[in-house]
Amino acid sequence: MNGHCAVWVIWSNTADSAGSILAGSVYGLTMNTDRETAFVLHARPYRETSSLVDLFTRQYGRLRLVAKGVRGRSGTKGSRQLPPFVPMQVAWSGRGALKNLRSAEPLAAAPFLQGERLFSGLYLNELLIRLLAEHDPHEVLFEHYQHTIAALNSGAALEPALRVFELRLLDEIGYQLVLDVDMESGEPVSAEANYWYDPQQAGMVFSPLTRADSRGAANLFSGRALLAIAEGELISPDVLQDAKRLLRLALKPHLGERPLQSRKLFQNYS
Repeated sequence: MNGHCAVWVIWSNTADSAGSILAGSVYGLTMNTDRETAFVLHARPYRETSSLVDLFTRQYGRLRLVAKGVRGRSGTKGSRQLPPFVPMQVAWSGRGALKNLRSAEPLAAAPFLQGERLFSGLYLNELLIRLLAEHDPHEVLFEHYQHTIAALNSGAALEPALRVFELRLLDEIGYQLVLDVDMESGEPVSAEANYWYDPQQAGMVFSPLTRADSRGAANLFSGRALLAIAEGELISPDVLQDAKRLLRLALKPHLGERPLQSRKLFQNYS
């Protein structure tokens, strides 16, 4: 099962009412913008010929705009592509809470992402939609997103790129993981000990254990792995496996119970 980056509208719910669509834009933007760098994260059909588009912008964070006339009418050909993973120069305007996307011009060629790399890009986009509040700027995260997409396109190692992005995302939304200190005792994490991670305690509570207990082995991590993750040393297969498990635990409270659609793609692909 292979895919090209043009396959991008994958978790739309076209049955959403106009009220629920507009709910995410209740705060609105007070300004119109003639030039801003952005990536398209997601789009869904809106009315007969338009799309509702989620953008990740450099200066304004995540926005939801209406792109009018980008889809052909029912039974007709013609649509304007708003591809993902491509830096775009965009402009928007409007008086209401939900602004109109006036223009979107690519600033670079579209990356050719297939298979796991395509699904990884969609995973990043879904994380940003689910975890970033609208109109909350994250310029550092924007730069890191751009670098991560470039890494996916260049053939760089996939797992380290995803784990580092997840760590940066948690930092940006105020849930930085503290992996080198046992927050109960205040002592530095020992490479020779095991620790218990509690995602409900702001990602900072580690209880040293000498053996697995009734709280479950899924929350147990070696001090050696925690210290490697804290230092960004995501090289060995064992550390990468632990980093994936740890970050899945850390993200779950913020993502809620609704499953990620991009993960289903990974499962179906494998």
